[in-house]
Amino acid sequence: MTAPESIALAIKQIDEKKQKLKKAFDDLQAHRSLLSPSFNLSWSDIDSHFSSLSDRFRLLQSDKTEPPPAVTTETPLLWPELRTFCENMDGKGLGTFMVDNSNKRLSIKPELAQAIRSSSSPAALVLDAIEGSYHCSPSSSADARRIFVLLLEALIEVKPNLTFELRERARTLASDWRLNIGNKPSEALGFLHLVVVFELVSVFKMEEILDYVFLISNCKQATTLSKKLGLDYTIVAGIVHKLLHTGRLLAAISFIYEFEMTDRFRPVNVLKTSLYNSREAAKRVCAQAGNSLKAQNEATDKELSALRLVIKVIKERNLEIEFFEEDLEESVQELENLRARTTQAAKLASPANPPKRPRAAMGNNLTAPTQSQQPPLLPDPRHGLQVNPFGFVNSTVPRVNVPYGNQLAPYGSVPAPAIAARPVYYEQQTGYGLRPQYQPPYYPQ
Repeated sequence: MTAPESIALAIKQIDEKKQKLKKAFDDLQAHRSLLSPSFNLSWSDIDSHFSSLSDRFRLLQSDKTEPPPAVTTETPLLWPELRTFCENMDGKGLGTFMVDNSNKRLSIKPELAQAIRSSSSPAALVLDAIEGSYHCSPSSSADARRIFVLLLEALIEVKPNLTFELRERARTLASDWRLNIGNKPSEALGFLHLVVVFELVSVFKMEEILDYVFLISNCKQATTLSKKLGLDYTIVAGIVHKLLHTGRLLAAISFIYEFEMTDRFRPVNVLKTSLYNSREAAKRVCAQAGNSLKAQNEATDKELSALRLVIKVIKERNLEIEFFEEDLEESVQELENLRARTTQAAKLASPANPPKRPRAAMGNNLTAPTQSQQPPLLPDPRHGLQVNPFGFVNSTVPRVNVPYGNQLAPYGSVPAPAIAARPVYYEQQTGYGLRPQYQPPYYPQ
């Protein structure tokens, strides 16, 4: 309601309100003997006040002018084609268009839900889009599955009206879809979105649904889908147990926090075990490949990735008090430096650029180089490296140890990041300090 409309309405209500007030005043006067002697208000005073208000309202009405209509400027759409497909209920065209532009899906996503809302039947449109592109060529299959998830996520946001016929179409599609899931998280992710949108949880066995939830546990949508599937506390606790005992520790952390289970599971213990496991995995990578430079680089990369993920979780969950974050960051820096040194050493040892043979003083005959002419393969002392009795290179940088416990390995590795001094279940020893046979207590004793 505009300001002039509000003023006009107030003017119309003056007489009605004055009559009601006059009746109340007369009732009050009937009990005047009970009132204080200082009460000397007369009806003429009240009537005069109303007349004054009426005059002011009318004055405002005469002076008030209607404001010019607001100019609304819509942000131009990056993908107007989306709205065209949706308004025309061309689901197959929409699906094909999105699969063809799957590499731009991040810019498509913000406009997708609003475009789908413009269709006469959002649920039917999305089913048409998926069914029209489901049996696409193998080369674009992965892109299609990502687009299906995008479409179904947008449909969840739209909250479509579902008819029996639409749910039956979705059930048929889901039954075909599950046959292709196998161990592929991308297929399970799309399937679970379809089940959520079209309310098909009761159609399938809960054990099967939980297997698919476990399969997508590393996906960012896993906890959100679990909530929309209606999984209760007991079921999710079982999922967390399985994640912990199969080594998917960071995925377990997400479930623990999203379902508020920190009183039942200890996140700090889980993160420390994740650090330990990453260290052990790095050792195995080196051992299986004979501690080659390539294996050491791969092991360093894995350990770096694990450290960064743990640091990210620590910051997101405000667990800095439980860890020495500076030591973790320092370990990341040391691993990065180690990676750079081993890469440089590999280049120095590479036979790709052998030394050129010098020409003879006279003539064009080439002479074989003598031993003294061979360029030294020893590392530059400035790099902090030295050759050990076995002919390998060891690090002389302070606080740098041999990699992953192998005394004959060519290059040094950084010590494990320091954990907070307060013991939880770790032994006081170097590295991550957990004996291989020790089973960490994730649960409060």
